[in-house]
Amino acid sequence: MSIINKRLFARIGLYSVAGIIAFTLYARANVPPETDAEYCQRTGMVKIHNRFYQYNVYQHDEMKPFADMLTKGCEGDAYCEVDRAYQYVLKIPYKESSANRNPSDVINQNGGDCDEKSFLLATLLLQNHYECLLITTKNHGFIGVHIANEKEITRPSSYVTFEGKKYYFAEITVPAGYIGQDNGVKEQEIEGVFDMVAKKEIPMQQVDFFFAPRT
Repeated sequence: MSIINKRLFARIGLYSVAGIIAFTLYARANVPPETDAEYCQRTGMVKIHNRFYQYNVYQHDEMKPFADMLTKGCEGDAYCEVDRAYQYVLKIPYKESSANRNPSDVINQNGGDCDEKSFLLATLLLQNHYECLLITTKNHGFIGVHIANEKEITRPSSYVTFEGKKYYFAEITVPAGYIGQDNGVKEQEIEGVFDMVAKKEIPMQQVDFFFAPRT
């Protein structure tokens, strides 16, 4: 092959590579941007007040026998079942994490941060169909749980009201907590409220907060 032909083929090759690169960049530039909903569906995340959280609550089939074991002896008493799940999660040590532990990991590793422990509590509560909300601040997250029979709540309690239902605070980072115990969070610090059943954020104007005196 002559030198001229070699140069010609080399140029053709370079132009081909350049064309492929240019087409790829053009194609990427013209792909519609991924929406938050599409990103959440693809990654298993949920968006709560402009932040993304790994949502593992729906992956809970393996938790049903465990939840049943925790609530054994409650005989269907709502407060007993909720409190058994709450006290169990409360006793799991708080451990910082950047790995997004799922509920099973929190149990197996005996540790989790506030978000991870809250998702575990929600998972356990949903086994027995207790409605719950995730309440978030800039640096914290905790659960509010609905208990239909308010007579079970005997101590001063903090709660959020949504659609006529009270969701009592279930703070999982205090040393010795109880359902409804005030956790020191102020209303102006709350950034988002997320319905764990419907998997959607609730507009703040649709909720009201009541904060009991701290004891």
